[in-house]
Amino acid sequence: SKILGQPVIIEAKAGAGGAIGTQFVAQQPADGYTLLTHHNGLVTTPLVRNNAGYEFKDLVPVSLQGTSPLLLMAHPSMPATLAEFVTFARANPGKLEWGTAALGGVGHLAMEVFHDMAGIKDMVRVAFSGSAPALQGLLGGQVKYLMSTPSSSTAGLVKEGRLRFLGLSYPTRSPAMPDLPSISEVVPGFSADVWFGFLARAGTPTPILDKLAAALSTVLAQPEVVAQYQSVNVLAKPGRKELGILQRENALWGKVVKEKNIRLD
Repeated sequence: SKILGQPVIIEAKAGAGGAIGTQFVAQQPADGYTLLTHHNGLVTTPLVRNNAGYEFKDLVPVSLQGTSPLLLMAHPSMPATLAEFVTFARANPGKLEWGTAALGGVGHLAMEVFHDMAGIKDMVRVAFSGSAPALQGLLGGQVKYLMSTPSSSTAGLVKEGRLRFLGLSYPTRSPAMPDLPSISEVVPGFSADVWFGFLARAGTPTPILDKLAAALSTVLAQPEVVAQYQSVNVLAKPGRKELGILQRENALWGKVVKEKNIRLD
């Protein structure tokens, strides 16, 4: 508000994997006064749902906010290290259950890629209606592993011995969790993350997008904002060019959805 000299009103329009809020922004004037903050679901929802109500091309990037890794989390009955887990899973095709918090979400699609690249076959997917139920399923042993973003609650469960972090999806280790291996150390080439960003309706003039991106970059560079992001394991990474990740994800996850025939309709 201070940088732009305009009041900023936050309006929550939840539902349908973010599709309701996305539809709303895609129908507003292309003047830069209505923005959408979203994550990977912007890309994955129309890939798996015929009636998403919008297309990827309906929006234009303003700025990335940041990224967070996915963590491969396992029940304590599983092998203690990433390498041991992969070896065990390869040797036991079809004998383990894994969880998804959202069918067609990035955690689901990233796990499909992990399975293929690691040579893990025919495991049983169990779908949950959100991250909290999926975590409870993991704690209770209904599923033996899943991929999800880190949080203070899951970190606490690891300390209590009720949960294990086996690896993270960044291509290299995270400074926030230096002792946790990157999955790519055992499964070369594997990489995925959760991104958060601002978008506007397609057709918004470039000078307006540039002005908004510059304002967001200023805010996201403030030490207190960086620290707040780090506290929830998000790496602040502003910039319009950074949202080129959307095009890459559209191609990557589109291929996975097609190969695995993942549909919500």
